[in-house]
Amino acid sequence: MDNLKIKDTICFYRKKQGLTQEELAVKLGVTNQSVSKWESAQCCPDISLLPKLADIFGISIDELFGKEPKPTTNNYDLCTEFPWPDDNTLRVVFAKGRKILDKSDNINECISIRFPHNCNETTRQYFKVEVFGNVCCDSSINGDVISHGKIECNQINGDVKKCEGDIECQGDINGSANANGSISCGKSISGGVQCGNSVACGQSINGAINCGNNVGCGVSIKGDINCGGNIECKKIEGDVECQGNIIYK
Repeated sequence: MDNLKIKDTICFYRKKQGLTQEELAVKLGVTNQSVSKWESAQCCPDISLLPKLADIFGISIDELFGKEPKPTTNNYDLCTEFPWPDDNTLRVVFAKGRKILDKSDNINECISIRFPHNCNETTRQYFKVEVFGNVCCDSSINGDVISHGKIECNQINGDVKKCEGDIECQGDINGSANANGSISCGKSISGGVQCGNSVACGQSINGAINCGNNVGCGVSIKGDINCGGNIECKKIEGDVECQGNIIYK
């Protein structure tokens, strides 16, 4: 054993753990003098004590002898079938081993994502999200979203690039929204809307709308509208093509 290297690591990690020589000795079942001799390089611990020492310090046996820990390999490096670039997008998928399962087999299952509580306008922690399933979140999503299922959340601070199901947002959508299904927004939508079914917005929509069914807006729509059903709102600022009735309330 290399007395000089191990004496330094024992002393360093003992102090890092906030232990005295006496306290470490009690944990190991040895005398104070033994620990003192290790740290002064007079002798080394018995080989049977090395695993216990490493466990107490929370390190490997190699690290006890001053060796650098081996870098860990991220599991996603092994997922050779994942087709995406390393573009800092948070993606959640159904997978079996390295193989991505066909989303159509799993679309009725729900993937719930818990976002950090401090992801908000103050900290400016923005990130893109793509989920091969449903997005169910009781907080805000700060960034652009792609969902291969439905979206249920409190607020979206970005664009919904694509949603293959419905969007149900309790607060604002601070961007545009694109959904194959319906869009329900409790407050306002800051951008344009592309929707296969109906749009219901509690306040205003500040962009153009292309909608397959009805449009309901609590206050105003600031943009052109192409609607397959009825339009109901207080004010429209744009050109309108409507297959149903326009109701000003």
